[in-house]
Amino acid sequence: MGANQSQGLWRWFFLLAALEAGAATTVLLAVPREAGGYSLGRGAALAFLMLCMLCAAVWAWKPPGLVTVPAGRHAILWCASLVLAVATALFLLRYLDPERLLQYYQRLSAVLWFVLALSVQALLILLIRRYGLHTDGIMASKGLLRSAGIAFGVLLSALGLVTVTRLGVTPDAAYWGEPGIPILGWQLCIAVLGGLGVLLLSLRFGHSAKLDAMLATAIWLFAVAIWLSVPLQVVQNSFYAPIRPPTGQPFPNSDAGYYDSMAHSLLIGYPYQGEIPSRPLYIAFLTVLHLVAGERYDLIIAGQTLVLALIPVVFYGLGSYLHSRSAGAIAALAAIGREWTSLLVSSETRVSNTKTLLVDLPTLLALLVCCFFAARWLDRKENRSGLIAGGTLGLLLLLRTQAIAVLPIVVLSWLLAFRARQRRRYVQLVAFLAAITLSILPWLVHNYLIGGQLSIDAPFQFRIIASQYQYTGNLDIDNVDLEGKSLLGILTTFAIRDPKFVFGFIANHALATQIGGLLALPLIHTYNGLLADVDLYWVAWDGSLSGSNWLLVVGYLGVIAAGMAAAWHRKRWVGMLPLAFSVGYSATNGIARFSGWRYDLPADWMAYFYFALGTAELMAFLACLFGARGDQLFPVGEDGTSRPARRIEFPVVAALFIVIGMLPWLGEHIAAPRYADAGPPGLATRLSSAAAVQALGISAADIELAAASPNAVLEIGRVLYPRFFTRGNGLASAHPWPAYAPRDFPRLGFLLLNQDRHEMILPARQIPQDFEHAADAIVLGCANADYIEARLVLFPDAGVAHRGASPTDPCP
Repeated sequence: MGANQSQGLWRWFFLLAALEAGAATTVLLAVPREAGGYSLGRGAALAFLMLCMLCAAVWAWKPPGLVTVPAGRHAILWCASLVLAVATALFLLRYLDPERLLQYYQRLSAVLWFVLALSVQALLILLIRRYGLHTDGIMASKGLLRSAGIAFGVLLSALGLVTVTRLGVTPDAAYWGEPGIPILGWQLCIAVLGGLGVLLLSLRFGHSAKLDAMLATAIWLFAVAIWLSVPLQVVQNSFYAPIRPPTGQPFPNSDAGYYDSMAHSLLIGYPYQGEIPSRPLYIAFLTVLHLVAGERYDLIIAGQTLVLALIPVVFYGLGSYLHSRSAGAIAALAAIGREWTSLLVSSETRVSNTKTLLVDLPTLLALLVCCFFAARWLDRKENRSGLIAGGTLGLLLLLRTQAIAVLPIVVLSWLLAFRARQRRRYVQLVAFLAAITLSILPWLVHNYLIGGQLSIDAPFQFRIIASQYQYTGNLDIDNVDLEGKSLLGILTTFAIRDPKFVFGFIANHALATQIGGLLALPLIHTYNGLLADVDLYWVAWDGSLSGSNWLLVVGYLGVIAAGMAAAWHRKRWVGMLPLAFSVGYSATNGIARFSGWRYDLPADWMAYFYFALGTAELMAFLACLFGARGDQLFPVGEDGTSRPARRIEFPVVAALFIVIGMLPWLGEHIAAPRYADAGPPGLATRLSSAAAVQALGISAADIELAAASPNAVLEIGRVLYPRFFTRGNGLASAHPWPAYAPRDFPRLGFLLLNQDRHEMILPARQIPQDFEHAADAIVLGCANADYIEARLVLFPDAGVAHRGASPTDPCP
């Protein structure tokens, strides 16, 4: 850049600086005075701004000689650091503790905003002076801009469709949930800054596998540290009940309790209570965690967190592969921030997170892994990646059967990606489908041997779906009879009878899932500061937006469209795989007539993922404007450059997925039946001969008489999840377990697990001491309509007994 051009730039810089200093002075003067006039601090700030305005005006007329000094890297680095420091100071001064710091913000913000504007302008000029402006890349971006315009038009049309029809925002009487947890505004800013930092690393070090490994490891460690930093006591909801006496353990409840109790059924030798369970692979995973961590639920949750922290790592890998490292970093950091918020608000709204023993986040992890390897397979025509993608999709079906909707999406993508009718095209598709089959075949055989038919999920799950295809009585599975009927037949018959109604709720829930994903990006709303409770604005969202939020959403759609266009230009149909996976899973939500909160988690990441790609594309454009090369920012294309796989890889990968798919079946053999020889006579003898029982003054004759009552129950089994409740208290839930439902007397609720599952209540005025979890117990009680009232509980190994009300009285 010539001297005259440089001086011209600096003249405009100083002229703008003078105007900005004048504006900041006006704003500062408008702030109400203190009681005794202007304070010393305000006077100093005004003097500083006036001096800056005067100097800038003079230098705009005649720039100082310093402007001719070449722009060095250190000057650029210091200027960028100043921008970051001042922006951080402004944010913290405004939002760290508004009640205490707002008055300082009002007095200092004018100066800080002026310094921020000044440093940003100086940074731009230094960059231009050192690297120049390379506008040749603008012409090369015309095709991308055209694609972004088309994508933006499609997204705006979808927004218009929702606005006109109200599909996606009209609550369904059968089921309707609120949107999931959003990313907070400051978290999104940190994610973007992190992406910018990774972009600078790429400019410095280029593309190296070592740097990718280091960044992936750093993302995993950061996710683990952030998520585990939230204490267990914060998380209290229907799936992760409040920590209660007598054990003080964070026991699971509801669906989470179902999965965990099924894991315990394997540990005591009564696999799955003799039934075909739902989500068998997750139950096997929990069983492994119990074998490693025992009954320490804090360690079990930590172990699960170590695995689920791979989610942002896969986001990084997928974003890097489809676009750039910076895109992957933005998506990964956004996912970390979203989960952290989910943990913080988990006691105030419905969530599924890393501390709840639920299958939603494991499903998301498997879905992302499948998407990543499917992208590598279809892009590189790589055999091994196709096998891994197929095997992962098979395992995904053992977590959520509805993920079968991903299969036709991958097959369609295969048709589009393999244009030439090459022989290996069909060979690789067969290998992909074979890997799916190998993953699920062991469980299909297992269920055929038990139920006589090839089924991959629990029968009650099919009854739930069938109950949704009714006008009333939805989710009432007791009124659904599938005996001799096909679920597909029931759904098809109802759809033929009233297609408008059926396709209406399918579209409604599918769009609601995608709208929830868009709302994962932050909206403009009340924000009370970093230390204040998060405002749960999304819980009461009624489907409408304020004017400012309409503009914000349209802006989001523009960036998302840019991300889609960037993915399309680099990977064509492969770049659309995340969109296809998300939309396909959303469609299954519609078919099942569910949407909202945890049901959306495997699908509602698409918006912020493509937002990350769009943001990274804009940053890359700016970098190229200052002379960066495309090969420094984006991975080198490898289309059709598949590395020949060694023959040993195929049987090894296939065997790996067979073994993982067999885990739910193999888990049935890790323990022999624990109470196989226990019968009522022997239990009565053990109960009456125990010293702890005799110390309560209860004789053998009393026990025999009580056990002979018509409604008497005498069982031995494993005690699970003991919780004590005072009168009128219990666990809040739409369908509470009878053991923990609110009742009008103080009691201890627990489960007793053997070949069956028993809901137990021990009436007690005080908290029973030494009442163990996951210990063998003999229980004498009376059967009620939905629970067993425990009269006497003996822990034979510990030699501890607990009595209820009138333990020797006959049952009514």
